[in-house]
Amino acid sequence: MNIPENREQLEELVMRYLYDDFDSAERAAFEQALATNSLLKEILEQEQSLERAIPRGTAVHIDEDRLQDSRRQMRRNLQKQVANRSAIGEFLVTLMRKPSLVALQSVALAASYVLGVLIASPAENQVSPIAGIISPLALVGEQDYEISDMHIDSFDPVSGEIDLSFAIASDTRLTGNVADTGIRTLMTVALLNEIDEASTLDTIEALQAASYDQDISSSMIHVLANDNNPGVRYSAVRSLVNYVEDDQVRTALRDALQQDV
Repeated sequence: MNIPENREQLEELVMRYLYDDFDSAERAAFEQALATNSLLKEILEQEQSLERAIPRGTAVHIDEDRLQDSRRQMRRNLQKQVANRSAIGEFLVTLMRKPSLVALQSVALAASYVLGVLIASPAENQVSPIAGIISPLALVGEQDYEISDMHIDSFDPVSGEIDLSFAIASDTRLTGNVADTGIRTLMTVALLNEIDEASTLDTIEALQAASYDQDISSSMIHVLANDNNPGVRYSAVRSLVNYVEDDQVRTALRDALQQDV
């Protein structure tokens, strides 16, 4: 077995190992690599930490068909094989499903028009008062978020720097830091909206680097309680394990354990 150096590929190997997706030769090679590959060992220990959050002494039997389905779902999401959809078709469907986006798009078009007028005007070495409202986050109020099709394009877990794009009636790109309140709010609200499974996994992973707040835990609890994909729910559990001192989090984990087994 070739052991990759890329962290994402190592995480996929660990998940295959934990989900018994190796044959005997691959399993032996993986366990041999653990002795020399510190990063691989670290990732395995992180994944196994979930077991410490589940009460011991509970005998659980999971149907084999259900396990196989979970493995397929997990592999698909980890490999980020997301089907391409028509941008125009999805845009029209989103507008029909969420009429409030029409008004939001009108605001965006108005802001674009004003900005165009300012650019065409003679320069007077003055800072335009419109400059503060052309940020994508400024186009929507906290109570008016209607987000779809969000993608994490890049994320540095060390510095917290993140580059993401999302749709507010039209595609929008935003670069900042996951520690910023506005970006955290955007990402937690996106988890409550309709984004694809791979983007949900990316968003959950990025939010793990942010400091704990109620919005993050609430969005993770929502995903855990409502998402139909076992891999996505498992990723939400991994994040919630860090907040087990919160009564709501402990209750959500207990409820999920009862429902899933």
